[in-house]
Amino acid sequence: MSDENTPNRRIDEIRDSALSFKVGDESEGEIRAIIPIQNNLYVVKDRVIYSVILADDIDPNRTREDIPNAMQKVVEAGALDDVVIRTFLTGYGLFRKERVAVGVDYEAALLVVFDIMEDLLSAKSIISDIEDVILKNREKKIYPEGGVVVLPSLPNIGARTKSVIQKIDHALINIYKLACVFYGEETLRGAGPWLDGLSKYLSGTLAGDEKFVEVAKNIAVFGKAARNVRHCIEHPKSGQRIVLTDYQISPNKNLVEPSIEVIHKDTPFEKACISDFMNYLLDSTLTGAELLMAFLAAYHMAPLGGFEIGVGEIPVDQRRDGVRYGYLINLGGKLHRLG
Repeated sequence: MSDENTPNRRIDEIRDSALSFKVGDESEGEIRAIIPIQNNLYVVKDRVIYSVILADDIDPNRTREDIPNAMQKVVEAGALDDVVIRTFLTGYGLFRKERVAVGVDYEAALLVVFDIMEDLLSAKSIISDIEDVILKNREKKIYPEGGVVVLPSLPNIGARTKSVIQKIDHALINIYKLACVFYGEETLRGAGPWLDGLSKYLSGTLAGDEKFVEVAKNIAVFGKAARNVRHCIEHPKSGQRIVLTDYQISPNKNLVEPSIEVIHKDTPFEKACISDFMNYLLDSTLTGAELLMAFLAAYHMAPLGGFEIGVGEIPVDQRRDGVRYGYLINLGGKLHRLG
């Protein structure tokens, strides 16, 4: 960058001019949000997310006029996807410089939310593939030939299950990291191990009837159960293991779909359809992340003059891009979405 006493060079005029270029193509839908985080600029379209890399990030000393801006598709899902809505878009609405209290690193929070989104999208993709296999096999007719029936199968059932469980566990690790952005890792570790630390810290600093305390306890309980599921699949033993069953035929000749059972003394799960179990893990993690973001924002709001503001569920007719939680302002006794 040239200083104010130096005549602008041609490269400065190029770099400082208004930025305008096409992002992706029409098949990816419309642009719903442009989210700046530190040196990254994320463009959220209906079906994908791009990262835009500015020429100044590539060539910060402005040495070459021919260095272009660049873009890269980083996520194969966008503003029409429920996971993107309930993580990244929700986080962007809640964690903004003008909304959060001074001292909160809102950009660090958004980067962690982005990681949570990626973990859950990866899990969702695997679950979707499993559901596709199950739906296709439901359309098949099974006929014995020569006293033998050929059963369908769910290929790589063990590897797929392990991958989903690991992604869920990693998302929960990032949920804990998100809490650490606001309260500090040392503080939460001092209160208790992992997600219990958040729960115990809030229990000791907030009134017992606070809704945030209840939410944090529920996240901790679920996190412990999900971690135990991971232990079961990564460190199996007699009282700690997962029983995966591929397609079977019952004594009354019905086709039984793939199932999973978690054997653990503290957090067992009865035998269930594998896709139902995986969706339970995904939905519970997603709900925990969404609620945690809302409460973190609610307890770390910057003041807005003399106006009464809060964080809560946005009235349905005021929601944008499906985002459920945001800032609300009381005007004349009626809540309105702020911004």
